[in-house]
Formats: sequence, structure tokens, C-alpha cells
Amino acid sequence: MDKFFKIIWEQEVDVIAMLTDLVEMGRQKCYPYWPQEVGPEHRITFGPFEVTLLFCNDSLCYITNRISVVHTNSKKERQIWHLQYTDWPDHGCPDDMYGFLGFLDEVDSVQRLAESEEGSGKKSPIVVHCSAGVGRTGVVILTQVMKWCLEHNHDIDLPKALAGIRNQRMFMVQTLGQYNFIHKTLIQYLKNTRLI
Repeated sequence: MDKFFKIIWEQEVDVIAMLTDLVEMGRQKCYPYWPQEVGPEHRITFGPFEVTLLFCNDSLCYITNRISVVHTNSKKERQIWHLQYTDWPDHGCPDDMYGFLGFLDEVDSVQRLAESEEGSGKKSPIVVHCSAGVGRTGVVILTQVMKWCLEHNHDIDLPKALAGIRNQRMFMVQTLGQYNFIHKTLIQYLKNTRLI
């Protein structure tokens, strides 16, 4: 896990969007890389990184955490938003499209907040992960790309955009159901924002 936090640290990541439960159907899907309880007494150490959970807010289908990461060699601290979507079966789609859109809004919101806290105006990368890094992760990335295109009056070409992200990571968006879910989500997003 110290390599994971090394990437988080070096890339100055402010937001982690996690799309899996720690355990699904009796199988571990993700190692708990942050403490499950608030407070310094529950701190976890990974190599030169100390990770502390500062607060946790559990919504209906996602959890918003704020974690502190201290690089013990430099004694510098960064606070990172960790959002965990908890209502998404592996190889499937969320049952609650409104909850999913709420999660994406929360990701965007904490990213803007992190940018304003830093005051540099610099956009930090968002780390998005599920268990394998292709199905659920691909759905979120492709949906966010398409939302950005809609918000900035760019052409929407979902098949071309999918091919583009698959050139960067094979198998992104694993199933036809996930692809259809992106379509339905974008239509609902347009209705919600009154763009249609």
C-alpha cells in the first residue's frame, strides 16, 4: 500500500473515488487502505505514510471520508477526500441512478473544494478505482468525460470516447448493461440540468 500512497503523494491527488465495497459476496475486493474508525489512535502506517480518518459521513449509497496522509520523512500532511460508492455490484450497474448522479456531483464538489482550499487553481488528478479497475471505473470515467463534453458544448460521441479510454486501459466498461447505463445516466443528467 505504500506504493499506492506514493502515487497519491507524488501526483498531489486530492480526491479518491472508490467504487467497491471492501468485501462483496464473501470475497475481498479491496484492501482497507484507510482506517475504518475516526481518530489518531486508529492511524495506519504504510511505509513512510501515516493515514488517519478525520471524519466519515455515510449517505444512502456512498460514504464521504476525509483522510489525513502524513509523509513521515518530510513531516508534511495532506488531507484527501475519499468517496466510496457502496451500492454497485461487480459487473453490474447501480440500482439507483439518482444516487449515482449524486455521487458524481459529490466527487465534483469535493474536487472544487480541494482546489479552492489550495488556492493555486491547479487541477489535481482524481484517482478512480474499483476491484479490477475496468468495469465500474470505466463507467465513472466515461460518464464524467461525457458530462464534461455536455457542460462545455462539445460533441458527444460515446463509442469514440469509449474507444479512446480503451486505448489507455483495455476492457474499460465491461458489459453492454454498463454501456446502456451510461446512456441512461447521461439522459437523466440532461433532464436534471434542464439541458434538454
